[in-house]
Amino acid sequence: MRIALFCPFTQGPTRGNITSVQRIARHLQLSGNQIDLVPLDSPDRSRCLQQLLVSPPDLLHGFHAFHAGPVTRSMAQTLGVPYLITLTGSDLFDPALRDHPETLLALNDATTLTCFDHLVAELATQTFPRIADKLVVIPQGVETFEIPDTAERPADSFRILLPAALRPVKGVDYAITHLAPLAAERPELRLWIAGGSLDNTYADVIERQAAEQPWVTLLGEIPHQEMGTLYAAADLMLNSSQFEGGMANALLEAMAMAKPVLARDVPGNRSLIQHGRTGWLYRDGSDLRNQTRQLMDDPALRDSVAHQAQQHVLTQYSPQQEAGLLLQLYRSLLSAHT
Repeated sequence: MRIALFCPFTQGPTRGNITSVQRIARHLQLSGNQIDLVPLDSPDRSRCLQQLLVSPPDLLHGFHAFHAGPVTRSMAQTLGVPYLITLTGSDLFDPALRDHPETLLALNDATTLTCFDHLVAELATQTFPRIADKLVVIPQGVETFEIPDTAERPADSFRILLPAALRPVKGVDYAITHLAPLAAERPELRLWIAGGSLDNTYADVIERQAAEQPWVTLLGEIPHQEMGTLYAAADLMLNSSQFEGGMANALLEAMAMAKPVLARDVPGNRSLIQHGRTGWLYRDGSDLRNQTRQLMDDPALRDSVAHQAQQHVLTQYSPQQEAGLLLQLYRSLLSAHT
């Protein structure tokens, strides 16, 4: 089978969308399929689209209803092949993107839509009632990292890792603001923020905050293959996103490495984390501080829950299962199309 994957973000700082598309492409290829990865933000975009006209794939799969949906829809109509779209986050939660006429056209004309979890599926069908009959949940996969034995975890500090590209939806300013009182109380607390800038105005705000808070370190863009070493060196993994369109790749990766995770109580995170069993969810800034304080003081609790989370993630979110479910879906679409 030959599938074209339309990825809206391949340049610049790493996003979850990039990580997901690359993972899916890799495991579809390992299953014996031919994959055309179409980078919509690359100078190669026109050449890649032209190649599809010369040698058409069997079907098209766009990742993001607004950023990938319109071109996926247009190319599918030109080629006469089916297409599907995966909802990835801002296409559901950002009103400007969600309500755009091009988004609605792409969703309405898609043969099938997918998302990563059932809570997001419920929100999607409430928002777009007409898609309910063609929305399929395919759980996200996660890949693990090989970590060198030299990974350091100094005993005189408590390191919180926040992997997040710098843009407002990631809530990095929220995390800094609400952890600041705890950092004043507990001088061993450190916050590492790993991610490049996707919004220069917002990045300026974060840089000013970090400059005033010596316990905050901006690590900048970290290549994805090097993130495992950061996970290994951290004591706690933090998520502060205003919304998640599925299960955050960074949370899944940290859990797969038996790292304790503390995440904002939003639908995408709720669908992954069972509070107190596979991680922790916080409701507001006070809750964030209180739970962080408790976790700093109870390493045995951190370790026991983190190992439960590891077993859960490794058994429920394998990339092989993700690719297998997608292949079943692709085959059913092609069978119905012919």
